[in-house]
Amino acid sequence: MWQLPGKPVVVHLHLDVIDRLSSEVMRGFGAVPKRGAEVGGVLLGTIAPLENGSATIVRVEDFEPVACDYRRGPSYLFTGDDGAAFDEACARWQPDPSRPAHAVGYFRSHTRDGLSLGPEDVELMEHYFPSPSHIALLIKPFATKVSIASFFFREAGLFPSAAPLEFPFRRRELTGEDAPPRRSMLERAPRRREGRTDVRPVAPEEEIAEPLPAPISPAYTHALPAKPRARAGWVWIPLSFVFLLLGVVLGFQAALTMGPKAAGGGAGDYSLGLTVTNEGGNLGVKWDREAPAVRAAQRGVLEIEGNPKPVELDSAQLRNGSILLGNSSKTVRLRLIVYPQAGVSVAQTMEWKGTE
Repeated sequence: MWQLPGKPVVVHLHLDVIDRLSSEVMRGFGAVPKRGAEVGGVLLGTIAPLENGSATIVRVEDFEPVACDYRRGPSYLFTGDDGAAFDEACARWQPDPSRPAHAVGYFRSHTRDGLSLGPEDVELMEHYFPSPSHIALLIKPFATKVSIASFFFREAGLFPSAAPLEFPFRRRELTGEDAPPRRSMLERAPRRREGRTDVRPVAPEEEIAEPLPAPISPAYTHALPAKPRARAGWVWIPLSFVFLLLGVVLGFQAALTMGPKAAGGGAGDYSLGLTVTNEGGNLGVKWDREAPAVRAAQRGVLEIEGNPKPVELDSAQLRNGSILLGNSSKTVRLRLIVYPQAGVSVAQTMEWKGTE
């Protein structure tokens, strides 16, 4: 809930919207070198007054991204030729008795300086969202820290010149809990029970509880005389020693012949697909966002040789699959580390050499 004391508008923002909209914003942020491209669209939900009539509650339950042609640079600005998609989205989400949700405002990411509505934002709000209860949401992304955001609404017919109340745009900072992760490869793996394979998906919170087998009781017992037992023990001691030596020799030979093959076969399963390219004087660092280790990871670290401060990556940035780094060196050595589960890390190192 976003609320300013004594103000006429209260916003209820669903956490699921924050999770999905963060990914949308970071995809645009990583798509264009240096500044990043802005993205935007329509906020969907409901508008209703409080019972005492002191304020209006705007519930943001979903959103619809609307593409921009970027004819005026990386900012989310429309021209007379490319605004038809936004017209259609707003017309499609007008209030309709057959469905509860409708357009309640406008959102965009903000890669410019500061955090405030521009003249084009105000013009768009006046045209498509003229009601005092309509809202605008700006989200400012960062490469190495959590995005910040703020809502804007009219008061006495005017929008504020600066963000009225900024807040971190990530579930963990707002509630202390992480966003629901995508199912990992282990969770999607089939389960085996009593000789058959069960391919039913297993939810992360589901526990597989199976009773332990009962201890097996011998069908009969037979006490051996003391002397034969001792004699058998002396016989088995040298035989056990011979078998032990034989096992060590065979195991060593197997390791020599099969070890390199086994080690090489599993390496691809943990590849992160790390690549580095020159992007107009900067370095474009990309990885395979569909790699199992990346999809399961909640965080990662990008280490740069010679830079004492690594770049921290959250799950949204990892699933974005790329990041842009400023560079003035001819040789750069990078190391990407992801953490798919507690106590487990997967890393890949890449060295980039520029040309004269």
